[in-house]
Amino acid sequence: MTEVARTRGNSSRVERGEVAEVAALGNVLKELFNRLGISQNQYAHRVHLDKSAVSRYLGGQRLAPQEFIDRLVAEVEEHVGVPLQLPAKEALRNQRLEALRVCNPAEFELESLRGELARSRRETDRAHRNIEALHALLEKKESEVRHVADDLTRLRLDWGASQQGLLREIEQLRKDLVDAERLRADAERHSEDLREHVLRLEEELSERGPAEDVPLEAFKDRLLHMWEEENFPEVARELTEAAWARPLEEVAELLRWLVGQGAGLVTPETLVTDVGRLRPVDDVVRFAPEVARLGAELEDRSVRTGVLDAWVAALSSRVTERNVAVFYQGLKDLESPFRSQGELVLSRAVRRAGTPSQAVGLIRNAVDGSVAPVRLSFTASTVAGRLRTDETFPFLVALGLREAGLPGVASNILAHLSLGRFASRTRPTVEDVRFCEGVHHLDASARDALYAFMAELGRDRLMGRFADRLYRGGGDDLRPIDHLLDVLASRDALGLLAGKAEDGTPHISGELRRYVDERHPSRGQ
Repeated sequence: MTEVARTRGNSSRVERGEVAEVAALGNVLKELFNRLGISQNQYAHRVHLDKSAVSRYLGGQRLAPQEFIDRLVAEVEEHVGVPLQLPAKEALRNQRLEALRVCNPAEFELESLRGELARSRRETDRAHRNIEALHALLEKKESEVRHVADDLTRLRLDWGASQQGLLREIEQLRKDLVDAERLRADAERHSEDLREHVLRLEEELSERGPAEDVPLEAFKDRLLHMWEEENFPEVARELTEAAWARPLEEVAELLRWLVGQGAGLVTPETLVTDVGRLRPVDDVVRFAPEVARLGAELEDRSVRTGVLDAWVAALSSRVTERNVAVFYQGLKDLESPFRSQGELVLSRAVRRAGTPSQAVGLIRNAVDGSVAPVRLSFTASTVAGRLRTDETFPFLVALGLREAGLPGVASNILAHLSLGRFASRTRPTVEDVRFCEGVHHLDASARDALYAFMAELGRDRLMGRFADRLYRGGGDDLRPIDHLLDVLASRDALGLLAGKAEDGTPHISGELRRYVDERHPSRGQ
């Protein structure tokens, strides 16, 4: 439910474009949207929103939620390849707050307090860093005093001035440290006061409940009536409000009712997307079993796949390194038709990671504290798939996970990367070439670490497939395979290339076998 939807006295004026602040915000958003060069319908499909909602947000006929604005800014930044300047983002946020102040003063006060609380926390963090820097500087100056004292004989003539100058600096630093600690205490106290105020306001607003307390059966009848009158935008709006505001058990019953309606009303994917996007994380985790049960009961595979995919997409769009453990740990035991919801959400979030370090952070934080060995096969496959767009990405993620104490996931990524049929070196596959380029583009230390890790694993089948793909993908350039063979030889691990499957099939091709024998005749057996 949007801020405007919960302020019924203003909603009609907003929809007629009579609220200047909302209309002005819509104009700014529309100018920003036009930079994407796509239609509103196409964008609505991309972000899983009703096209009428997008039209109202951009037309200034409905106050756009902050999530919509943040997603639009991110889409524009990705499209133009340049981040929006911070003052522009801040101006956009302030413009929305001004519109919210007119439409819903209570929500405006709450969001303003949340922003002030965030700023207060940043000031607290800044005070922490300042204190640490002052401590370090103080220790340095005190060390200088000790060195001056040790060299007293040599510096006798200058000692008095040097000592007094350093002592004055130390005294001033101590005063600065006292001031910094006082500022930190004030910032922490202010943050606590703001947090309590926010909690009181949230509790007050939550007790008010939705604008209307319509029984669920009456709500269904109203939806059907609006649908018969072809008031489709209002149907979508009502369902979005229900996904946000109604008790979870009613939302679950509403979801099953929508499935029973078939294509006659609104697809259930829309409802689960709204629940995944708008509800608090705890509610999302509690609602996940309903999605799992529904998936198990649905016989129509396309509907089942659509509901699950919409649910996973909505959740993964909210995943960050800070909250990924809540999503993964809360959903990992819920089986979907293919694998756990937790890993589906994690793998989708990892697929969106911009850098290898972000992917490592997501995986590490997701499984933090797990006792049993973790392999995350589907997530590993997702990381390996990034080879098609960024050759070094999966290798760097594997190395990062090894350093993070997750060798099982790291080796699983390498196993997925090394899969492939035996092919002639004169006719390597596209995957072979990209594999070899990915290894080649690593810096020397990363390559050495990768080969050392492969040797440490001691898995002859994995090593054989890895070496064979490296040999094929290099073409006439034998330096990558030569480097690997040298590392294995230095670690007495060339015997890993002599492994065979249970049926006696070698793990490497005959071509590579002959090359190893020629280059290392005494070690290739």
